[in-house]
Amino acid sequence: MKYYRQYSLPLGLLALILVIVILLSAPSLLFSPAVTFIDSELHHSSGDEVYVRTKLNFSSQEHIATFPLEIEDWKGYDYDTTEVKEMLGADVILLRGYDRPGLYQPIYFTIMQSRTQSSFHPPSVCYAAQGYSVQEEAKENVVVTNTNWMEEPCSSRSIPLARMVVFKEINDEIIERRVILYCYVKGNQFTSDTITMIQGEALAPLDGSYDSILQVEKDFIALTIPYMFEPAERKEWNPLALRLIEHGAVGYLAIVLVLLVPVAIIVYPRIRDKQDSADKTDYEA
Repeated sequence: MKYYRQYSLPLGLLALILVIVILLSAPSLLFSPAVTFIDSELHHSSGDEVYVRTKLNFSSQEHIATFPLEIEDWKGYDYDTTEVKEMLGADVILLRGYDRPGLYQPIYFTIMQSRTQSSFHPPSVCYAAQGYSVQEEAKENVVVTNTNWMEEPCSSRSIPLARMVVFKEINDEIIERRVILYCYVKGNQFTSDTITMIQGEALAPLDGSYDSILQVEKDFIALTIPYMFEPAERKEWNPLALRLIEHGAVGYLAIVLVLLVPVAIIVYPRIRDKQDSADKTDYEA
């Protein structure tokens, strides 16, 4: 009992914070594993994230391997990812090249998932370690024209991507330039600690415009999205407190009762202390 009295204040404050968090949280957002979104930023929200339902099990190497090798007129082939997987500490990784008739080079397509964010350091750091310099970084949007996606609101059809252009040079002469498009798939942080990265990459002309190959990349990624996701409505914030209030007096009473619990944890030991002091005084008298 002495221990409880000594720590009743921090325990009560902790309980109060927990109750407030629960009352202001939406149960569907907290506990639904279906809350998944695509975003161009890893550590924070870009404000343009798109909510989706996953059709591909990104946590399974076997399931990822079933991603189509043929997508319309594109034909793919796998690369060995053993060294890359070990180097990055990734749990699942797919690395493919996709060719299309009339295109002189492949589009390199990557899916990677990990439970550690260290596997997802900024691509600029990754390419710098490979001897590349970053020419520019910007945002892109890919519009999915698949029939199922076209039936959804316009905001659901636009997928946010990050764009990065890198180059490698020897003796001040550029010998290679690449255009990279990537995004992150982030699930409910309360039910999942995994992050997935999807990336497309292609060689670009050594100088001048790269718009042509950029558009090819965007068109290809737009084709891949429906194989991995289907559109979902954005989860609206509907906290538990508002749901309880909708039930009128009963809801208000429930809120008051749960708030009284941490208050009681804080106040009760002090009431007991005063009562014990009063009893002791009466006894001595």
